[in-house]
Amino acid sequence: MSRTRLTVLTALGLLLVAVAIGVARWQTGGTRATAPPGQSSWEVTLTATGQLPDDKHGGLVVSTPPDFRHQHIFDETMKSNELVHREGRGVAARGHPTQDVPWKRRPGGAADKGYKLTYTFRCVLGIRRPFTGMKQRTLELDATPDADGTRQSTARIESDSRQVADLARELTGDTTAVADQIRAFYDHVVAMGFEGSDGTATALDCLKAGAGDAAARSRLLVALCRNRGIPARVITGIVLNPDSPPAFHHWAEAWVRAADSPGGRWVPADVTYEHFGTHDWPENYLVVRLDDEPIIRGPGRPTVGVMARPLSDTPPADESRILAFWRVVSFGGLPPSEQQLIRFLLLLPVAGVIISFLRVVVGVPTYGIFSPALLGLIFRNTKALPWGLGIFVATVLVGWLLRRVLDRFNLLLIPRTAILLTMIVAFLMTVLIVASRAGMGVTHYLALFPLVILTHMVERFWTVEAEDGTRASFRTLLGTVVVATIVALAVSPDAVGWWLFTFPETLAAIVAVCLLLGRYTGYRVTELYRFQDIIEFQNEAPPAVTSPEPPPSPAVAPPASGEGQP
Repeated sequence: MSRTRLTVLTALGLLLVAVAIGVARWQTGGTRATAPPGQSSWEVTLTATGQLPDDKHGGLVVSTPPDFRHQHIFDETMKSNELVHREGRGVAARGHPTQDVPWKRRPGGAADKGYKLTYTFRCVLGIRRPFTGMKQRTLELDATPDADGTRQSTARIESDSRQVADLARELTGDTTAVADQIRAFYDHVVAMGFEGSDGTATALDCLKAGAGDAAARSRLLVALCRNRGIPARVITGIVLNPDSPPAFHHWAEAWVRAADSPGGRWVPADVTYEHFGTHDWPENYLVVRLDDEPIIRGPGRPTVGVMARPLSDTPPADESRILAFWRVVSFGGLPPSEQQLIRFLLLLPVAGVIISFLRVVVGVPTYGIFSPALLGLIFRNTKALPWGLGIFVATVLVGWLLRRVLDRFNLLLIPRTAILLTMIVAFLMTVLIVASRAGMGVTHYLALFPLVILTHMVERFWTVEAEDGTRASFRTLLGTVVVATIVALAVSPDAVGWWLFTFPETLAAIVAVCLLLGRYTGYRVTELYRFQDIIEFQNEAPPAVTSPEPPPSPAVAPPASGEGQP
């Protein structure tokens, strides 16, 4: 059997194995057992204590968190020995965006007796596949703000105050872009001091004091946005951490129309813990109310406490053996940090097969396979791609110049590499200082560069120049940047990471493709362009060759009379 036939049969076998495992996983429900439904699961308990007045109309109102976005709420229970649920109003209230549940004194209860109400529910945060009901609820609560009060001035959000208007005008100047205005407001409020209080301070109080708690500063941010006609709202929620007690918290959301969402979307902003935007938003924030009202409220301001405990992803008792098998072999049981490492490692083979195709079939030169693969994975956040690649190319070129200087000293390899590493670090720190003085934040991009890769790239650049010339080294650098960009764009969609994490048998298909690429012996695309003249010359039809006519035979004289006669 020839090697080509063996390679093709092996590749087909790997493809069949990958498809068979994937279909079996899909048909037997293995995709649902590969991982927990979300980032974390919790059981949260709210406890309210207080005393109701003698007025029979006085009561308690409990706000339940909405089942929307990426938070799923289930197993809700409310208990109280002194209060009863107002059934009629409660059922009607379930359709309201705030999901308020009213309670009243139990008939026959003593007026001077205190009460205790316990509200317990379970939730999944960072849910990966929202249910249909969750999607519908998200469309309702995150709809385009028209007349929902997110533009109006209120008693605690004085957006029409002259002081608020002056500050908003000063911060925005001539800026008309909504996203830039929100960012300017956010940066200003973040710079203000934090001052703990009871959560009742208004936006104007925070502005006058120059400081405030999470609620007051969130109200000020919302007031600044509303003053400029930007819909905004305060969010009341709970921060759930496995290593610390849960805490009530407030943050803000503003309505922005962007290129990725022409219809508009709510952009979160937490001025207390300095989180801005949905990309890096923490998945341990539980939304309870879409305003700044207390979660449990009533006469006399009841005392509210919160407890929470993380839930383990224990499989159900009636789980089938096949589902138990898929759960055991899945990556979902790993800790979140290790899951992130697995997701990164799974993208490396994808980068490898892309680079193999571009080098073997297209003919793009690169500095090996690991350098463009790692660069592409580092910049899979496409927002960092332009700045990051620009700084990378500048660093390699500066390192190349420094390498030329060091070559005059004829140093040994290890000390020379150490000096080069030190100089690259000094250059990156210089870039950081200059960018900071110019008001450009590049810290995020510089943190992406592994210094080992940068130093290795400088050495490879120098080696290619010494062997093939400066033009070849720059051509290889350009090819590396182009391939890294293609890899970054290919692996940046979340669907790619989700597919590999859910169907890791895809690696067998990747190996099959690489086997086929390894036996490719045809022309590269760049060679077709490079040798175009030769190929066209070979394809031209040769001119027709006509054979010459044979010369006439010489005349033979007849024999003389009598000669040759017997």
